[in-house]
Amino acid sequence: MNLLTQLVTQRGVSPQLLLSGSGITSERLEKPYWYVDFACFDALLLRATHLTGELDLPVKLGLQMTVTCHGPLGFAMLVSPDLRAAIQLGCDLLQHQCRGLRFTLHEGPDKSTLRLEQPLASHQLGEAVLTFLMVGLGRVASSLVGRPCPASAEMTVVKPAHVHGFLRQRFRFNAQYNQWVFSTECLGWPLPNADPIAARLAGAQCKRFIIARNLPVDSLSQTIRQLVLTTTEGQPGLEQVAKKLKVSARTLQRQLASEGSNFSDICEQVRCEKAAQLLRTRRQTVSSIAEELGYASVANFGRAFRRWYLCTPSAYINLL
Repeated sequence: MNLLTQLVTQRGVSPQLLLSGSGITSERLEKPYWYVDFACFDALLLRATHLTGELDLPVKLGLQMTVTCHGPLGFAMLVSPDLRAAIQLGCDLLQHQCRGLRFTLHEGPDKSTLRLEQPLASHQLGEAVLTFLMVGLGRVASSLVGRPCPASAEMTVVKPAHVHGFLRQRFRFNAQYNQWVFSTECLGWPLPNADPIAARLAGAQCKRFIIARNLPVDSLSQTIRQLVLTTTEGQPGLEQVAKKLKVSARTLQRQLASEGSNFSDICEQVRCEKAAQLLRTRRQTVSSIAEELGYASVANFGRAFRRWYLCTPSAYINLL
């Protein structure tokens, strides 16, 4: 998130405008090692793309990813003996940090792959976040070894109309998997900061940190987001959510206001994120999605969707 806010600020877009209604405050951005769920990040990345007018913003964001962006895990990877050990450590621990993503290393005699998989059907990444992660993976691998890795990437998505130079040089689209393909020899490359003792200590400490942490939510807005997102029987009301959290509706509203958010905005954002996911499948019409999500009309749905994604549902489909 900090990378994203820095990037849009450089383009004249204030973090307040980008984060408006998301429940993420400037104070929270200053906290070390906190995480935002990918559904929320997907919406914010698309909003940033529209606010800046730069369709290749996900690529530019990925190119700014560093190893240390990943907190304790990044530091543990930095002191690993070689690239293979660093990748294996990342694959092992990232599954605890984000259960909606799985990274697997497949070694072959000559070629190996680092594959990004999404095991949960209910948590599928949008194209923007997927592009950001794939570009970021390549950037992190190069920074770990201190030199460019001769590798190419494959993505399952359709080739975008506007292709950033980095994608044109290194990426192939309409592939079977989302993965980086590289020479197996690269896995044995030693890391410049390798330290066997520090690697063992950092790896153990990192595992305890991530597993014990189990991604607790330290924001009321994010807690409510998860409640609304995981409710299967219609859209929960303010009173219902307040009861689950064992507070009064008035107290809930007051606490949300202190975070710069409100209940209706959170519910609207979650509905729009669900809408975006349904639109990406291309299996339903805009009107059927509006009805499924409880909007009184397609026009109401369109206005809500435009507020979060800065475009109509139809225009969003055309961007896919």
